[in-house]
Amino acid sequence: MKTHTQLISILAAAVVFSFSSFSISSFAETDSSRHNPSLPAVQTQGDTEFLTGGIGKDESDAILQEGKAWPLMLELAQAADPRAQYISDVQITVKDKSGNTVLDTSAEGPYILIKLPPGKYSLDAVYESVKLHRHLDIREGSHKKITLLWPAVK
Repeated sequence: MKTHTQLISILAAAVVFSFSSFSISSFAETDSSRHNPSLPAVQTQGDTEFLTGGIGKDESDAILQEGKAWPLMLELAQAADPRAQYISDVQITVKDKSGNTVLDTSAEGPYILIKLPPGKYSLDAVYESVKLHRHLDIREGSHKKITLLWPAVK
């Protein structure tokens, strides 16, 4: 009788364990399904969140889709014949209106998504010693996509 009771206890524990494992893994799958595995990791510098990448079609498509929810998307390209070519290794510096650097990073692909609070900013982007400068006005609830196009190599 004692062996029978122990067996029932072991089976009950196994069922409870299996059910709890199923519930936890189901929750994890539901939670991770909201995150596209093709997206590069979100990085943080101070209070600024950003992600950079876009090498390969899956990653580019994921960034373009995700970018609609971010205040600022930068697209980086260089003029070429017959059409512009995407570039990476661009040094990006964003400063707030007081001149404080809120982001200083190197692009790991042709796209950068940046979460900035509403306000005025300056952007400097340097590629092969050529600097492009832009003034930014980030507004509450808006999305801004800026394409930075460097001149063709001569």
